[in-house]
Amino acid sequence: MTKQTSPAAELHPVLSRLGFTQPTEIQRKAIPVLATGQSLLALAPTGSGKTLAFLIPLMERLDTQARAVQLLVLTPTRELGLQISQVATQVAIQLQNDSDRALQVRTAFGGQRADNQKAELLKKPEVVIATPGRALELLEQDVLQIGSLQALVLDEADIMVGMGFEAQVKSICDFLPKQIQAALFSATESEGQSRLQNRLVHRGAKIDVRSTVENESVSLQSENLLAAENTSSINGSANSTLHQTVVVAGGQDRLSALSNLLDSIAPNVKTGIIFCQTRESVQTVSSDLREKGCSVAALSGELGQIERATILRRFKSGGLKYLVATNLASRGIDVNDLSVVINYELPSTPQEYIHRSGRSGRAGKPGWTISLCTRQSREFLQGILKDSEIKLCPFVAAETQQLSLNDTLNEVNSASVEKIQFKSSQSFQRSFHPCRNCTGSCQASHERSLQSQDQKHGH
Repeated sequence: MTKQTSPAAELHPVLSRLGFTQPTEIQRKAIPVLATGQSLLALAPTGSGKTLAFLIPLMERLDTQARAVQLLVLTPTRELGLQISQVATQVAIQLQNDSDRALQVRTAFGGQRADNQKAELLKKPEVVIATPGRALELLEQDVLQIGSLQALVLDEADIMVGMGFEAQVKSICDFLPKQIQAALFSATESEGQSRLQNRLVHRGAKIDVRSTVENESVSLQSENLLAAENTSSINGSANSTLHQTVVVAGGQDRLSALSNLLDSIAPNVKTGIIFCQTRESVQTVSSDLREKGCSVAALSGELGQIERATILRRFKSGGLKYLVATNLASRGIDVNDLSVVINYELPSTPQEYIHRSGRSGRAGKPGWTISLCTRQSREFLQGILKDSEIKLCPFVAAETQQLSLNDTLNEVNSASVEKIQFKSSQSFQRSFHPCRNCTGSCQASHERSLQSQDQKHGH
């Protein structure tokens, strides 16, 4: 595999018509490569604009006169697939305006009626976006015919492997024509993903913009572009996503700690996602918050497609402030102005952390990722993120001075602050470092003051 080092491309006309004033880093580098017909492995952060980076050059190369499926995009979740299909439809409209081409975009996802999908595929659309299980099912039934396929895209390939789709993707590869352009897009690397890239793109180009993407803001002049293509960085730097931890003291009720945390950040939060590891935890947390008057809904894998779609629609429209979810919600969910991601229970891998965090701090806007930890689990979190270039900071609340999230981001990057321990609601409220412009000089006296208060109140 060759390392791609070609110079950045100019703004593509389709990007311009969609409202962009400049391409993102992955778009600058990937569009010229894919436009030449090369296969590609692209490593880019979540929310970096990669959907348009592969759709534009690949859809431009399609032949509407062929009346056959020529581009197949595989995605790990229905939610992500639906967003890609919406962006693809926008691209198809722009291409039709440019050259009178009427590209047809169709979807094939599990959890939905197969009869309707079969009927749509019989119309021979040029572009199909599908989940691996449903795509393989339709291929085996000879409903999805890809003998004329020009390009295959695996979007979020790392998550696809992590969710157990590697075997299905390999089976799908058995149906591919001998000459095929393949593109793998991913935010992280894994062993399973390496096996897929060796099979599909071992002679292609490689682009890695994970360490170079920093706060790529997008200027939009149109309402047409969907939120799925908002851009951001997940690198823990100021003015992007701030990664913080709240250390919960031993024996402390985690639900109470979460409630106190939500109270403290309320002035700065429009919407947020609270992640749990199990369905049982999702139900427990959502029920507790609902009883406390919080605008919240639960999202986990046992819900039907209609229920999930209804909840997501309410959340995106502002009808819900918080979504309590399993990792199901860490992929393919884009919400404008999502302020905070809270890890009620820690993810088990760096990939999970990165993809959860990718829900906030998009479009160059500031965002929080806050993790509830014990002292031991904080060390575990630091361990799994040691190679990710993500810096974990202690939590600082700004609500006592009504600071904005931008102020908080700048404060944390300039201040030396204490770790927070939830000993009681009272100590939670007083244990924030209050000095907005402190550079650490008052830290010792601040700690002595807290110790004195603890002794006085018997804590």
